[in-house]
Amino acid sequence: MRSMTLYIGLTLCTFNVTSAENISDHELFCSKVTQQPCLLYIRQQLTALQPASVSWFKVKSYELDYLFDKQQFAELKQQTEQLLTLTSVPGSFSAQLYFYHAKVLYSEGDTEPARRCAGLALNQLQGAFDTFGAPLRLVELANLHYSLREYDKADAILNDAAAHFKKNKDPLFWFEWYSNKALIEHGRGQLAIAASMREQAVSAAKQMGHNGKMIIALGNLARTQQLLQQYEAAYMNYQQAMTYMQDGSDDINKAIYQLRMAEISWQSGQYQQAVNHLLALDKTKLRAPHLVVYDALTAEKALAELAASPASAKQ
Repeated sequence: MRSMTLYIGLTLCTFNVTSAENISDHELFCSKVTQQPCLLYIRQQLTALQPASVSWFKVKSYELDYLFDKQQFAELKQQTEQLLTLTSVPGSFSAQLYFYHAKVLYSEGDTEPARRCAGLALNQLQGAFDTFGAPLRLVELANLHYSLREYDKADAILNDAAAHFKKNKDPLFWFEWYSNKALIEHGRGQLAIAASMREQAVSAAKQMGHNGKMIIALGNLARTQQLLQQYEAAYMNYQQAMTYMQDGSDDINKAIYQLRMAEISWQSGQYQQAVNHLLALDKTKLRAPHLVVYDALTAEKALAELAASPASAKQ
């Protein structure tokens, strides 16, 4: 059997695009709507507004946040490319466009264009913070510095934010703060510290009571625990995250988390359980880095033999 560290190594270099939210939080916008999907509600609101008006740009920012949060990067890229051609947009919206476009480019491996977009977003976000002093703007600035692998700068910004806004009771701020602090510690190779930050992010997500935040927080904690070889805890947190998912809106994360549970099961020697997860996931929802893991797992002789057995076929 191949080394249990193979699949971990494949994912350490992958740019993390799932852990930082934007100040235009779609879950807050949709929090009072329970009878229809959030994206449908956002798009209904957009159709009722004058295109390119201030209100339209604000609601549009929620749509971009939704697409980013749900990892629908193909549509997000298409929209940001189109919106960046507009000649006149509010400054705050322009910063968000560059922010999201940089994230998508990073996820595709287009490093240099992503760095240019991140630099433009940094300039505009710094100006926005200087003008309005919003604590979440500081977290966004830190996240972009993290994206550029400027860990010390990102960490300094977060430390300043914690010092200036230590009395802030907003759980969204602390959810973002701990999530980004974890990213930095992960980037430095301090996985145990990152895991403790992830646990704090889960606590903040629980205070908000938003399913999307719980999915992200638990999934990030589980992934860090997996890298620490805390397989039982990681598996349980992925399982718990799955209970917050909804068909249709969380299909990408569902496939990723099923894949991770299959990987953990394999790493733990639970081969039939690994096969069950592989059979349950929708491969079409996986992007290239995760497909590498999927293909490596399905190529494992012990798993392939189990997958081909009549018992697995009935799962």
